[in-house]
Amino acid sequence: MVKRAISTILFLFIPILIYSQNSITKIEENRFIEKRDNKFGITDSLKNVVIPFKYDFIEYKNRRLIIRNNNLNGLFSLDNKELVPIEFEFILPRKNDRFILWKKNSINGLSDINGKTIIPLKYKSVSSIVNDEFYLTKNENNLNGVYDFNGKNIIPEEYKFYTVDENRIFATKNNKAQIIDVQNSKNNIDLDKKIELIETVRHYSIDENLFQIIKKENKYGIINSKNETIIPLIYDEIKSSQNWRYFTIKQNNKIGLINVNGTITKKPIYDSIELRKEYIVLKKKNLKDEIYSYEY
Repeated sequence: MVKRAISTILFLFIPILIYSQNSITKIEENRFIEKRDNKFGITDSLKNVVIPFKYDFIEYKNRRLIIRNNNLNGLFSLDNKELVPIEFEFILPRKNDRFILWKKNSINGLSDINGKTIIPLKYKSVSSIVNDEFYLTKNENNLNGVYDFNGKNIIPEEYKFYTVDENRIFATKNNKAQIIDVQNSKNNIDLDKKIELIETVRHYSIDENLFQIIKKENKYGIINSKNETIIPLIYDEIKSSQNWRYFTIKQNNKIGLINVNGTITKKPIYDSIELRKEYIVLKKKNLKDEIYSYEY
């Protein structure tokens, strides 16, 4: 009985092992990604090998093949033409038939589906905004600029970027703060000359609204990308919390918590605050700690 049970288990388990080691996925009418003996290749409908089985992984994006070998990636056509050599840590597909290229030494650029350079491979970072229509760059001097998806440098690397809210970017140039509209420069907003932009954390939550902490004459406040006041410039300090709806505030050397709707959730009467992912710990000297859970 035991032997029969073991045989049954092995019978059921062996196909799982085989499938996990050898698989086939159709990607085009006459092209298949296959895995044989832990190596990937490309075959056609007649089982002819188009790309040999010598790669660690192959994925199909933007009608091209991202091929990985020894933890490096390259870009190939379906007919085994090398478009981008296998020397990149990441190749990230984007809309409009674009790929962000990222080398191990943090050199980034952008190519099209044929391997043509769209953004030169020289930047510390390249990231996309507005449905991948625009690309933000950072150069070796930590200055930012913007390209469109055709490779036109529409904003030179002369700025420091802060909060990016879709097509609007909080930025400084020569210590002057402004809000840039990458789609229409006529909508750019020059902020008060005395305003400084303060690093503001982005949480990448699904429903997150984006704001910018500002400082003027040693007082802190928050505005949105339309230059509307969210929290007035009356606090000695404002910092991001672990939740985009809340910011810590400081007045008279005491700390509190404020909601972006303007409600003071916790008055600034605490000596310190410890931030957690789902809650905060509010501390007063010689008193028991208070716990506040974020409301959603």
